[in-house]
Amino acid sequence: MAGNTGHDRLDKGVIGPALRVGAMKHILMAGALACGTLFSASGATAAVATNYGNCDTAGVFEAPFTYIACSGGYDKNILNNSTNGVDSQKDALQALDFDTTDFDFNSFFKIDSLNGADVTSPPAPLMTGITIFGIHFGGGSVLGNVTAFYKFDAGAGTTTIPFATNGSSGWVLYQTGGDTGDVVPEPATWAMMIAGFGLVGAAMRRRGGNATVSA
Repeated sequence: MAGNTGHDRLDKGVIGPALRVGAMKHILMAGALACGTLFSASGATAAVATNYGNCDTAGVFEAPFTYIACSGGYDKNILNNSTNGVDSQKDALQALDFDTTDFDFNSFFKIDSLNGADVTSPPAPLMTGITIFGIHFGGGSVLGNVTAFYKFDAGAGTTTIPFATNGSSGWVLYQTGGDTGDVVPEPATWAMMIAGFGLVGAAMRRRGGNATVSA
């Protein structure tokens, strides 16, 4: 009789419910792990800050400063080494054709706070050729509290980035000295070039006519 106690307990449903509870725990744990994996995967995308796409708003820079392209503004200040900051910066820079494969935030030149002032060299390096920078604007700017990214042609040397709006704060220089060979001139630049060619042509014609008369 004593040897049958276990079987009797199983038959009477004493051990059976315990086994079922254990199985249920395993199922719940597996579900929790699956949910955790799903949230982790979605979190990678959620790490990029909201992009309002307002970087091209008029009134950010003083003339004659112009830029080739821009990205952002991204919500608040993302110029930092946090996961959110790095992912957002990489998202913005990729839109400006900047290679982020070996992205290292600590390797770039930074100005932590402009306190509303322009960017000047010094303390910033002399900017030449294709240059890419990120700028955080605080309250009072035409863009609002966002971080925007700009690509421009600094030519032989640019020492100042003049802001027409208030609120300039943190600034990061990602690239300068880039090749300008593949840059397409802006419409205003084309107009100046065409006008210049016309003036040169007119001058050459006048010189040719004078030479004929003199002969």
